[in-house]
Amino acid sequence: MKFNFSKLWDSKWFYRILALVLAIALFGYVNAEQINRTQSNGNNGSAVTATTKRTLRVPLELKADTDKYFITGYPQHVSVDLEGSASLVTVTANTLNFRVIADLTGLGVGTHTVKLKEQGLNKDLTYAIKPETIKVTIQDRRTRKMPIQVKYNEDSLAPGYTADTAQLGSETAEVTGGKGEINRVYQVVANVVLTRNTKADVDQEVLLQALDEDGNTLNVVISPATVHVHLPVSLPSKKVSVVLKQTGTVPHGTSFTLNTDTTSATIYGSRAALRKIDSLTVPIDVSKINKSTTITVRLTAAAAGIVSSDPRTIKVHVTLVTDPTANGTTGSGAGSSSSSSASSSSSSTATSSTEK
Repeated sequence: MKFNFSKLWDSKWFYRILALVLAIALFGYVNAEQINRTQSNGNNGSAVTATTKRTLRVPLELKADTDKYFITGYPQHVSVDLEGSASLVTVTANTLNFRVIADLTGLGVGTHTVKLKEQGLNKDLTYAIKPETIKVTIQDRRTRKMPIQVKYNEDSLAPGYTADTAQLGSETAEVTGGKGEINRVYQVVANVVLTRNTKADVDQEVLLQALDEDGNTLNVVISPATVHVHLPVSLPSKKVSVVLKQTGTVPHGTSFTLNTDTTSATIYGSRAALRKIDSLTVPIDVSKINKSTTITVRLTAAAAGIVSSDPRTIKVHVTLVTDPTANGTTGSGAGSSSSSSASSSSSSTATSSTEK
């Protein structure tokens, strides 16, 4: 039996059934789109209304007459725990568009416990300030001008070196604080830190400190807070005469004359060492010299406490004088009178000397 498709297309029922199927399909499609939109809107709404928590570090402000009172004991910052919508908490954290205040209005001298308050925080946020209360000490405000004292470790200077008077960007500083603390201020110091074996001038920006008589740091405000310090460091010097002194033994009938063209020198060392020296005595050992010659002698080895000299060395002309009538040999004491007089009176080079 064959199905007749031509009769199917001519049947009214075929078109009625086809129309019903298409209507059902269209209804299902429209409802599915509406469900998707509803779910999407529901997700977006939950994102907007989601809550979050965050802890912020906020500066603490004092409401007080700071021209009249000096206040201590309070923290610079406090913590604020926020809770609310994610967008509002984020904006608040990024802008910090509120304040935390300690209201000291009406409080006098003494120690007080004060409850902290917020100002400007959005009402849709919940918050908790930590700590909730603080303890502050209120004192009468005093200001005092004091000279700045420079301190440093002298042991850090290189041997023989000395630091001269420091030059300061400001000679005085103003110290402000409570009446009790200001009365305890003994000195304002700038501690300059020196490296080991310092030999050159020092330039530093130094933080000032207010100390009591026992060297304890006081809780006061110093203005300026820092000062520039220039500390000149140098090696003291002194110009002295050079004196030659004969040492050692010589054969009987033999003598020496000592001469140098360098009659004075500049010596460098500690001030204590320089104070003890008026002339630089240079010992010349002639015990191993058997002819006229010229020798080079270091000056710095001639005196204790001398770090350096200018010049560092000198040439000494040693002239051998022999008495042909003398017999035998005897020891000649160091620094004979003939040698001493020759060393102090002559500055010319002996004609018979040869350079060694």
